[in-house]
Amino acid sequence: MGFRKIGWIFFFAFLGLNIFLFSIYKAADGQDDVVYRSDQKVPIEERLDSEDITYHGEFSEKQHKGYYLSGNPTDMQEALDDERDRQDDSNLLEEQTSIDDQTLTHSVTEENALTDTSQTETMVDRFLGDQDEVLFGDEYSYLSDASSFSGEYPSLIAAQSYEGIPIDDSSSRIEIELSEQDDRWQFDNYTQTHVSDLIPLREAIPLYSEEEIMNTLYVNNKIPNDSEIKWSHLAYTLTLKVRGQNVYVPAWTVAIEDEDGQTQIEKVNALTNRVITNSSVQTVENS
Repeated sequence: MGFRKIGWIFFFAFLGLNIFLFSIYKAADGQDDVVYRSDQKVPIEERLDSEDITYHGEFSEKQHKGYYLSGNPTDMQEALDDERDRQDDSNLLEEQTSIDDQTLTHSVTEENALTDTSQTETMVDRFLGDQDEVLFGDEYSYLSDASSFSGEYPSLIAAQSYEGIPIDDSSSRIEIELSEQDDRWQFDNYTQTHVSDLIPLREAIPLYSEEEIMNTLYVNNKIPNDSEIKWSHLAYTLTLKVRGQNVYVPAWTVAIEDEDGQTQIEKVNALTNRVITNSSVQTVENS
C-alpha cells in the first residue's frame, strides 16, 4: 500500500475522531439548564454595589479566543521509563516515588524552601526546571489563584496550558504540598498528572468576557449578598471523557468569600456562558 494512501487513511480516521468527540460534547453541553438573562441593562458593578458585594479592580470586557480541546491522559510510569532512557539514568526519581496509573507522587529530597512568598513564582519555575525532580516540568506554569499558603493543607499549583490559557484541572497539574518550618515554606512532596497530544477539535471561538460571566453568576444568584469576589481566571477544565481521551472547554473560575469567611468556587463555561459548577464529567466508554 502506497504512503500516499496510508496518509489519507490516517487523515480521515483523525477527522472522524474529532467529529465524533465534538458531537458528543455538544450533546452533553445541551443538557445545561441554567438561565442567562441577556436583557439586563444595569451595569454589573452597580448591581454588585447595591448588595454590598465587593471586588477588586474592574471586570474585563476582553473576549479571548479558545477551543474545544482533546488530549490523552499520560501514563506516568511509561513517561518516567522514557525519561530514564533519554537521560540514560535508570535511577531517575527512583527514591520516594510512587505511581498509580496516571498520577505520580514524589517526596522532594532536595532542599527547596521559600523564605519570601513574593518570590513564589520564581521558586516554582526553578523547581519545575529541575529535570532530576520533575517530568515535563517546562510544560507547567505557576497558578497563583489556585495556590494557597493558608488552611490545613497549604500547597502550590502549577498547570499545563494551551496557547496561553492554563488547564486548571486535576487531570493536568502539579500540586506541591508545603509545610511551614522556622518561617520557611518547605516543599514536602508533589503529585503530578499530565495530558499529552493536546489538539483543538475545531477552530478558535470567541469567549465570553469576565464582565459577561459575572453578570451570569449574579442573575443566577451565585454571588451572595455581603460577599467578596476574591479572584477569577480563565482556564480549560475537563468536561468529557470519550474512549480514553479527555475533552476540555475554556471556563471562568471565580472564588467568592461569603460574610462568614467561607469560600465557594463557581465555574462558567466561557463558550456557552452557562454555569457548570456542579456539572459532572461525562464518560463514554468503549462499545
